[in-house]
Amino acid sequence: MAGDDVSKSMLSTWHEHDVDRGLHALDRDAVLASESLRALVLESFARPESKPRDLFNACARLGRLLADAGASPSLAVTTIDGACAALKEAGITPSPALVESARASLCEGYFAGVVEAERTSARRAWEFPACAVQVDEETVAIAAGYPDADHEALTDWADRVALAASKKRFKRAVLSGPERGHTELARALEIAGIEVVSSLERRGWQRLAFWKPAR
Repeated sequence: MAGDDVSKSMLSTWHEHDVDRGLHALDRDAVLASESLRALVLESFARPESKPRDLFNACARLGRLLADAGASPSLAVTTIDGACAALKEAGITPSPALVESARASLCEGYFAGVVEAERTSARRAWEFPACAVQVDEETVAIAAGYPDADHEALTDWADRVALAASKKRFKRAVLSGPERGHTELARALEIAGIEVVSSLERRGWQRLAFWKPAR
């Protein structure tokens, strides 16, 4: 890159491009949070000795950071246009093929981050107590549907749920869900001293009619 003044000018141009086109406050915050990676992308574009792989890696990292910051997909797919505008002001015109490959790398990083965030959110819904319903003071019903086929991840989840249930001093648990999750959770609960039962005794209050027609 030609120098610090040019670097700051190029970053400013790219910054203004994205801020002007941001859809919401998170887009603008993401622009501010990603300045160092933007500088790396510009540097990779501008230096003749830079390898395309270095540029693509920088773009993928920038995309991941934008996802983590909550930026919109619109910003992710158009931000390279801002980089090109900044480069053009400095008299640098990268080839269309390089630009599109950089855009693709950035989008791959962005959407990989989005998918991982969604998976994390889905897993969180199966943590205790979100996956459980208290039946009475000593009994809990647990849904064993943790959405991960990895055996180690499933085992870790079962251990966490069992530990949390034992801290609540439950003595019995009734489980539902796929066989793998059911088996792992039953194992962990038994180690924690919680009896796994297939059904609950029918209590008198369960035979009462809670709803009656108005008279």
